[in-house]
Amino acid sequence: MKMGTLIKIIVALLLLAAGVYLVRSYWVEIIPVMEEILGTLRETKLRYVFLAISVYLLSVYLFSVRWQQVLFCIGYNLKVTSLVPIYFGEVFVNNITPGGNMAAGESFRILWANKLFGISYSNAFKTVFFERLVEAIPVFLLSIYILYAFPALEIRFLPSIDKLTLKSVHLYFLVFLAAGIAMWFFRAKLTSFFRNVQKNWKIFKQAFVPVLLLSCAVWTLDAVRLKLVALALNIDLSLSLIVTISILTFILGALPLTPGGLGIIEGGLISLLLYFGLSLASASSFVLLERFISYGISSIIGFLYLSYYGGFKIWKKSKEKKLH
Repeated sequence: MKMGTLIKIIVALLLLAAGVYLVRSYWVEIIPVMEEILGTLRETKLRYVFLAISVYLLSVYLFSVRWQQVLFCIGYNLKVTSLVPIYFGEVFVNNITPGGNMAAGESFRILWANKLFGISYSNAFKTVFFERLVEAIPVFLLSIYILYAFPALEIRFLPSIDKLTLKSVHLYFLVFLAAGIAMWFFRAKLTSFFRNVQKNWKIFKQAFVPVLLLSCAVWTLDAVRLKLVALALNIDLSLSLIVTISILTFILGALPLTPGGLGIIEGGLISLLLYFGLSLASASSFVLLERFISYGISSIIGFLYLSYYGGFKIWKKSKEKKLH
């Protein structure tokens, strides 16, 4: 067994043990909260739930349109509808595989594209890489907005020491300082990275604007979906908080600890909502309903697509063959 796999298993077991301990210790307090959560979910406005599901499906369709634009640059004029099953298959693989948004699912997408359309592994990898590279732009801009809109943080290191208040300007400084230090330590790899980007720029430059606009549209739809979930539960969430939830979900989902970020995403989002003043019942109801849409429904659709198109055989191959 590889050391990385062993570490993941140990971390998952520790998290499970911590969860069991907390449930056993606070069972008496948990029961009333669970009853309140069930009461909140019973009053869910289903029209907003159906709208949220529709928005999610539309976002996956736009992901497929985005990939179509990139594939066109390397000579593949494919229908969007033929790419949608691959995207849902990728989502399913990510949801049940530790490794998050950047690992097993995208390797699976590359293999399926090769199997169905004969796209070479190297070209398929370049298209996926280009998508991610362009998507980093709206992610970066949203992160800047979050740092600007986030309320001042008050941190107390010791009871005898006054609180340390971190305002937006301090957060900006810390983030850019950390980024600068990271770039210095990894400057050799970054130099190689930018050379590869420059080498492939001529191939994909015509898709840059469409891919950027589609990436912005997908993140906008993500915020719309979260707002609809909040409306379904009659919870008032500000735009800055919705954007923070969206980015935090993306970051936590990329951590290679549990399949699809199970437990990690829920715990992180509930903690964030509690910090902003929501009750435990409201925060839990919101996270449960949101994850039902983004994790549960997407997994069901992905499973059906994999079953119908024979994607499970390709996924098995993706686990046996390492892509470069």
